[in-house]
Amino acid sequence: MSGERRYPAPVIAVSNPASEQAPAESAPVPKRPERKRPNNLPADLLFRSDEEAARRLALKALSAARAAERRLDDRSDPEALHDFRVAVRRLRSLLRAYKPQLQSAVRKKDRNRLREIQRATGGGREAEVALEWLTKQQRDLAPEHLTGLNWLSAKLLARRRECAQALDGELRESFKRTAEKLEERLAIMRSEQNLLAERPHVSFARTLANLTESHGTDLLVQLGQIARMDDSAALHEARIMAKRLRYLLEPVRAFVDDAQPVVKKTKRLQDVLGDLNDVHVLMDEIDAAFEDALAHKAGRIKESLGRGDLERARRDASMSEWVGLVELYSRLENERRELIAKLRDRWLDGELDALVSRTRNLAHDLRMRDHAPDAQ
Repeated sequence: MSGERRYPAPVIAVSNPASEQAPAESAPVPKRPERKRPNNLPADLLFRSDEEAARRLALKALSAARAAERRLDDRSDPEALHDFRVAVRRLRSLLRAYKPQLQSAVRKKDRNRLREIQRATGGGREAEVALEWLTKQQRDLAPEHLTGLNWLSAKLLARRRECAQALDGELRESFKRTAEKLEERLAIMRSEQNLLAERPHVSFARTLANLTESHGTDLLVQLGQIARMDDSAALHEARIMAKRLRYLLEPVRAFVDDAQPVVKKTKRLQDVLGDLNDVHVLMDEIDAAFEDALAHKAGRIKESLGRGDLERARRDASMSEWVGLVELYSRLENERRELIAKLRDRWLDGELDALVSRTRNLAHDLRMRDHAPDAQ
């Protein structure tokens, strides 16, 4: 084919959720303002039994997940899928953390169904994140790279549609049934107390202290054992541990002094590990795409030849998705190196130890409060 080579225009079509708005600066407040406690959570939550507190927290997390699920009906809500996925993940994390306390209310099949729903939403969310990244790359890509970008975008768009269709059907009904039964069982608590015992029950403060300390230690050990920064599986596990620590403390910030700084610090670590995970996921996607692109291209050329459209066959043969895929992979590799440098320089050389130290101090304070609840 003679003349100027023509490249297809980008075909990316992604949702553009509104960015989170920073809260407006407010008027000066007293140094230690009274904190608002979440609805339906008693002011003495820390000194209730750990089972009662765990049930109350689970009911609130379940209510949030049900509200997020209803938003999926609004196709104009770009954050609905993400928020539902996060709500289910928070619920699962809470049920996992308090598994001994909730064993009489939460069954194995409940956990399995929630896991299936989480996995089903994962593919769609990963596709959305990848498409948003591709949209940003489109702005300064050379024309010869657009074929690869378009091909990968079409593949991700198809996957997002498939995930949305699967979620609209049986999976949502499964969630509704599971949520309804869980709420019924969590709301009714039957317990026995030894009235001759020094303490009638294990307090939530004591259980939360133990969990906070163990979650922080697990995170420190996991990141400390990562010998190679290209070990995506180990980094992903560290990200999960950071989320578990954050989700453990977020619901009780109004009750626990100094929980908020730990949550904020954990969120920053989680963001770095999350960005790194997104890069690894898309790099794996491109790795698998090379063979798929070759087979797809061969099929297009054969189809054009079969129709006698030699001009189209020549054009397809001269344009390779591989050039664009290699460029995209190269950009991801650069981002990966920057994120690893940030993780190593900022977190592994100081901030991680500070974070774990904060969690241990918080756990110590909770134990001290547990020993003297009347002083609160």
